Amino acid sequence: MKKLKIRPGCISCGACEFVAPEVFEVTDISHVKKDVDISQYHTQIKAALSACPVGVIWYDPKIKIKEDK
Repeated sequence: MKKLKIRPGCISCGACEFVAPEVFEVTDISHVKKDVDISQYHTQIKAALSACPVGVIWYDPKIKIKEDK
């Protein structure tokens, strides 16, 4: 099971890629980049969750991710 994914309904606005280009890529729809270590981008992922106008970014809240220092 993926710990971070884009649910159906993405409108390809690019907000997630703008705030977290290390994690997201927008082509026809947004995608989580392959092989990205999401534990390294906690702040950027939280910003992308807030920036998504349709709320389709999902992550498993049980994952342990490193806090930025």
